[in-house]
Amino acid sequence: MTLLLAVAVAILATMTIRGALEPSPWQRVYATREGEVGKKTATGLRITSDSRFVALPHPAALGKHVEVRYRQRAVVVPVLDVGPWNIDDAYWTNDRRPAAERNQGHFRAPSNRAGIDLSDPVFSALGLRDNDWVEWRFVHKGYLVLPWL
Repeated sequence: MTLLLAVAVAILATMTIRGALEPSPWQRVYATREGEVGKKTATGLRITSDSRFVALPHPAALGKHVEVRYRQRAVVVPVLDVGPWNIDDAYWTNDRRPAAERNQGHFRAPSNRAGIDLSDPVFSALGLRDNDWVEWRFVHKGYLVLPWL
């Protein structure tokens, strides 16, 4: 009986850990280039020309990692800033669209419908030439991007 209980606990623990490591659902949003080299992010990082990160519009995302893909390219980077346009729009939690798509901004009306900002190196690594639609999802730290087949 003890062995059976131990096996059941091991299976439950494995399923819990595995579930926690599963990526979140994909979000398809408009992406913009953050730029702002020399300024500080919400986490205190001074942005340099080689800083690889994204910004999402709610502080709850800070410190998490995301996989961002554009066409046949993908990168995994941390969320180190809050934005674009909003600081309280966790649109991914309720399967909503970014508030910027409804022209709602925290400090001012958005000039575009962006739901994610990409640092210059991320923008470049994805092969973006201008602002465009990308897909992103939360992943665990250490997540590896698998090649597209």
